[in-house]
Amino acid sequence: MKKIQLRTALAAGSALAAIFALTLPAWALSVTVDGQMVGFSPPPIERAGRVFVPLRGVFQRLGATVVYSNGVINATGDGRNVSLTIGSTSATVNGQSQTLDQAPFIIGASTYVPLRFISESLGVIVNYDANNQIVALVTNSGPPEQGPPPQGGPPRGMMRGDDSVILTAMEPAQDSQVRGERPTISANFTRRVDPNSLHVTLDGLDITGDATRSLHGIVYQPNSPLESTRHTVEVDGNLADGQSFHARWHFTSGT
Repeated sequence: MKKIQLRTALAAGSALAAIFALTLPAWALSVTVDGQMVGFSPPPIERAGRVFVPLRGVFQRLGATVVYSNGVINATGDGRNVSLTIGSTSATVNGQSQTLDQAPFIIGASTYVPLRFISESLGVIVNYDANNQIVALVTNSGPPEQGPPPQGGPPRGMMRGDDSVILTAMEPAQDSQVRGERPTISANFTRRVDPNSLHVTLDGLDITGDATRSLHGIVYQPNSPLESTRHTVEVDGNLADGQSFHARWHFTSGT
């Protein structure tokens, strides 16, 4: 009898541990919007390699409105309409049917939606730094710019490569000063690139291996505090058509 009770207790304990493993949030996961770290309550979680965030928090930060009723989520933002259903992998974007890898779900009192699908459906660029567990979102508007663009050059917030503007939405912004000692460093590409050709440096130090590189942009989280001084980020590589490019921008960290 005692052996049966022990096996039952162990089985119950294993089942309970599995439930906790499934529902506990990925506490290390961070999300930035236009370079600014944002907090979610409850925090984001990860399932089957997909990042999920609380329903209300993500839409508000992406400038979208949402109506949730009877398990159906309808969101509107940037002239786009997105509809999802709890527990269903079927969705619509501007009336067109889409299929999700993972369905929205509910844990406790919170409804979770897939971050990448929601963001890209609303026209937001998503870069994921898997090494440092950072999801960087860049909206169409980007961060507010300061002052007029420089005369005779690309608009502020954009960097010119060999013969065209290559980088945009840099964070920290060009010639900006940030108080943090470990700011998230990111930029988007305005043209298609070959991710395997990219080379990224920070103050001359090769950070390519620690940076997340994709068709859309780069994301890097410093492993240690930066000195309170002016920093230079340089990116070079090849465009999809084989043409090489090189771009850089500067920012200052610390007080």
